[in-house]
Amino acid sequence: MESPLNFYRNFNEETFDDVSCFLCGKECDSKTAEHIFPKWLQHKFDLWDKKLTITNGTAIPYRNLTVPCCSECNNVHLSRLEEKFMLLLDKSFHELTFDDEKIIFQWTAKILYSTRYKELSLLVDRTNPKLGKVISPQELESYSSLHLFLQSIRFKTKFNEPKPWSIFIFPCKDEDFWYHNNIPALCLSMKFGKIAITIVYEENNLISDFMAPLKDLSKIELSFPQYLEANAHIFYSAMLKEKVPHYISSFNQNTEILIVNTVGTLNSRKWVDEEFASVLDFMLFSCGINIGASVLQPDGLVTTFLVDENNVHLLKKHFKKKRQQLIRVII
Repeated sequence: MESPLNFYRNFNEETFDDVSCFLCGKECDSKTAEHIFPKWLQHKFDLWDKKLTITNGTAIPYRNLTVPCCSECNNVHLSRLEEKFMLLLDKSFHELTFDDEKIIFQWTAKILYSTRYKELSLLVDRTNPKLGKVISPQELESYSSLHLFLQSIRFKTKFNEPKPWSIFIFPCKDEDFWYHNNIPALCLSMKFGKIAITIVYEENNLISDFMAPLKDLSKIELSFPQYLEANAHIFYSAMLKEKVPHYISSFNQNTEILIVNTVGTLNSRKWVDEEFASVLDFMLFSCGINIGASVLQPDGLVTTFLVDENNVHLLKKHFKKKRQQLIRVII
């Protein structure tokens, strides 16, 4: 029986090879692979032959984005997670409970972490192997907390408040799939046709609290530029993090329950409209939306898409007030 301090293979023991499970770290008992973006998702949105651009600019077909995974994690733990997540998607993530949010957290965190894990085996430049891999095992260590959180897929886990995530749900007008992440800021967004999730990790739910006006957008069908702008607000808020909380865990060997506690608080630097504008500019540009100039206007104001047919801002006056609260409270 594993000791309570070794209920999974931690980063100090991890081999990061193609025969060790990306989730539990143990040597795979059979040659299995976990699709980072599950097959059901790829078939639903015709992603099989489409490509995802990773951090070094390489575009890889979704079908080839796999990581080593043992049969128990693949066929038992992750299979159950996929079933639970699909049920939430089928109901458009409506009226989420804490346990529902935990499922979303697990499912999306698996995608973010396993994408980084995949980059361990990919060369920066296949024509010049001496440049090494896209990411080193040492760099992956910065995801040790996220890796710990993923063990909640394998074991019953209690996340004591504050929960280490913020989740936003956005209804959308078009039916296209879209995925974007910001790896340094630990956040991602995925649009499943007419419903989308945006999530930030390891920030003690503060971004959800202080960007609360964005929650009102869950009642409005957004155009794609409006959805991108909402994401830009959240992603930039995550990029402002300068000091993140630490997490400690305990594992009861008899009950096999993992308990995660937070140590410390989140600190963030000041919001700068020019920086926010550059984030929104990048999102628009990467999606092929050309507005002819930066959203930052000569007078310092930022162009917004979040207006209704009467040119009334969807967030009215609340957003500016809440954003200033974010700055004052978490700096």
